[in-house]
Amino acid sequence: MIRGGSVTVRDVWRALDEHFPFAHRADWDNVGILLGDPGAPVRSILIALDATPGVLSAVRRRPVDLLVTHHPVVSKPIPRIRPDRPEAAAAYALLRTGVAAISAHTNADVAPRGVSHVMARRLGLRGIRPLIPGEPSSDACKVVVFVPGSHADAVLDAASGAGAARIGEYRRCSFRTEGTGTFLPREGADPYIGSPGREERVPEIRLETVAAGSVLPAVLRAVRTAHPYEEPAIDVIPLRGAALGGGVGAVGDLPAPEPLADALERVRRTLRPSWIRLAGPRRKTVRRVAIVGGSGAEFAGAAREAGADLYVTGDVKYHQALEAEGAGMPVADIGHGSGERWILPEFRRVLLARFPGALKVRVKMEEEPQRAVPPGRTRGGTRS
Repeated sequence: MIRGGSVTVRDVWRALDEHFPFAHRADWDNVGILLGDPGAPVRSILIALDATPGVLSAVRRRPVDLLVTHHPVVSKPIPRIRPDRPEAAAAYALLRTGVAAISAHTNADVAPRGVSHVMARRLGLRGIRPLIPGEPSSDACKVVVFVPGSHADAVLDAASGAGAARIGEYRRCSFRTEGTGTFLPREGADPYIGSPGREERVPEIRLETVAAGSVLPAVLRAVRTAHPYEEPAIDVIPLRGAALGGGVGAVGDLPAPEPLADALERVRRTLRPSWIRLAGPRRKTVRRVAIVGGSGAEFAGAAREAGADLYVTGDVKYHQALEAEGAGMPVADIGHGSGERWILPEFRRVLLARFPGALKVRVKMEEEPQRAVPPGRTRGGTRS
């Protein structure tokens, strides 16, 4: 337990990593400690969806040491960090005021209790499970290490510390089998066991674990450092369809079937979106609801296959709405950020539980950016 202002930016990162492993990000995403000194002390934190002008104004009014956002403060390489460059304005402002930034984006989307799961809980769904299990873009691998039994725990500790050995809510996941390793050190070798020119037969452990592709280089370095052998034997096996827990979206059942109008009112009341745009049939009884926070229209097919009577997501395009109409499944577009923002109080809960009494943490829940309302859409509700 850390108290009295001894929390650092890196400590906050580790606390978030325990619940939303950064290694499980999409390969195109930019997450983690994006600005500032990882060793800098942290006493106050602001949590927000984006580093918008409103959020930056809040930072200036009530200074903080760290900004935690869902969407990355820096999403792609920035050639110039200047206040007059829109893509760099937030980074410039935070650097100028000495505020560090951590972003937890797609790693929080696919975590077992991530964005869509939080939305499903707010809707009161039961039997919540991933809509699409696994993290399709995490490039998961199995890492197999052959090691003397005396060093098996040390090697697993090293792999786990580098971000491996995680499956869903479980840590230090591994499998061990006993066997015999053979090797013949050549002249010039410096073997941990045996001597050059003589073949050795050594009891060893086959230690198996898993790692996301994004942390694989760090895991291999850590394993080699902890391994006693001069040339450890390590296998890396790509896995088809990630096996690291969590997944895309969430699906669950309402406590009892409801008319579509009542289900949409539940969405309006619990998620409080700026609007709901409905595509598909208007007359339907809803029992099973599928959800993907943010932009998830591409997963409507998975929602239908899961038996969903209603699909809640954001950023539905015209032709995707037509497909929903033809497929007979209502799709409720609540905007990109209206659902995602409910992960922010969860970030706060995680940090306050990890550092009781050591941090001041506040959340800024901004509304979806205002825009013209297309036909079929109403502010704060939907036409039926």
